[in-house]
Amino acid sequence: MHQPATHATIPHGTPARHRAGIVPMHGGALVVALLLAACAQSPHAAVTPQQATGAVALAAPQMGCADAEAERAALNALERDLRSQGLALTATCQAASGGWAVRVRVMDGMKASQVVRGPLADGHDVDMGTPAGVEAADAALAATGFSPDVEHNRQWLQAQMARHQFNNLPDAWWHFARRGAGVPSSADTDLAIR
Repeated sequence: MHQPATHATIPHGTPARHRAGIVPMHGGALVVALLLAACAQSPHAAVTPQQATGAVALAAPQMGCADAEAERAALNALERDLRSQGLALTATCQAASGGWAVRVRVMDGMKASQVVRGPLADGHDVDMGTPAGVEAADAALAATGFSPDVEHNRQWLQAQMARHQFNNLPDAWWHFARRGAGVPSSADTDLAIR
């Protein structure tokens, strides 16, 4: 009972979702479909189990920042704090500027809602008013005119980083330097904490 797709007939009484082309999936196919949909909607939304372990992973083989062991320990401690709050941190060493570009991502919106504000969709960045890592006038610490949620989130991030001995640099809400650390010694290196 095979008919060409251009002449397909749908029997009367077929559920509406089947008439619309929605076919039920079983087993692992649903999981794969959901992951693919998450990737299509937001490529960074799909997180693998390895990424969710909380381990610090250097994206490049060389150590990019001065005193990397002390910074790694501080970022590990910060990662543990954020993970317990339903959040994840990505930190990128900015060799040219002598600091770290940080980004905070929501991993569990329900937990995250206890400490940050605004839209908290799993897999998306916490709303800080401007994208992390993008140099813009609105990213500066002195920038004004943001919603109370954005102001709260920026202050929250500053407090979290300060607890782990990082100072916010004046050029951007996302730019931090370790207290007492020297200028990074080589090309930018990613340090992702998830």
